[in-house]
Amino acid sequence: MRAIRDPAPVEEEASEPITLTFSELAAYRACGFACRLRNLLGFQPFLAPELGYGKTVHHALRAIAEYTLHHGHPPNLEQVPGMLDEGFFLPAASKPAHRQLTEAARRLLRSYLTQYDDDLRRVRETERPFGLHPPTAIITGRADVILDKEGGEIRSLAIVDYKTSTDPEADAGYALQLAVYTDAGRREGLNVRAAYVHDLKACDREPVDVSSDAIVASEQIVENTVRRLRDRNFRARPGRPCSRCDVRRLCRWDSGAGASALPGRAS
Repeated sequence: MRAIRDPAPVEEEASEPITLTFSELAAYRACGFACRLRNLLGFQPFLAPELGYGKTVHHALRAIAEYTLHHGHPPNLEQVPGMLDEGFFLPAASKPAHRQLTEAARRLLRSYLTQYDDDLRRVRETERPFGLHPPTAIITGRADVILDKEGGEIRSLAIVDYKTSTDPEADAGYALQLAVYTDAGRREGLNVRAAYVHDLKACDREPVDVSSDAIVASEQIVENTVRRLRDRNFRARPGRPCSRCDVRRLCRWDSGAGASALPGRAS
């Protein structure tokens, strides 16, 4: 992830929108203080063995979808290992961890091909870029897959976003992400009828609310988040995710001691 530019005080750049990827917006919403440590101050997190796993699986899924678009049918199961191995890169994994994660990824892809091969025949685009332009920001991102013929209707679209983890804390972030992409797509004139979070590990798909009310609510969340960022509000959000935070050792928050004296604004 690229570093977020330290936003100038509101009075200095009141009319200039902030450009953010959705990943940056989500990282700030998860914890402003951790976001400041990583993205503004440049502290590098410790390398986890699974670093690169999610991106590798997404790359293989994109290759599968593009194969289907080109050939008119999904690849067979025997082709999956080659598609995965072509871009499989885990720079921090030991040999045993690499083998374990490789097999896990192959299981995910085999299950997806077996249970959702019909969806692959409906793929319209992969890695589709979107941009939402609220009054004070430009939010960009890429949807994993756009499916056509949602509900059996041509040019009726569904956005699908894949997740490789099973972190329930992240579900709200996925819902907001898909609402933002849906909003951006509709503003472009696309008939986005539905959106889904696809849990690859469970091989299950959950619909996300993209009704008009949900879209309006997502716009408010984005605007409020951008406002806090412009105000340089980097307050920590302590809770259960702290135990998995990759910059935990640098944080002044003591999760076992109650409220800390962390300032709400960056110095």
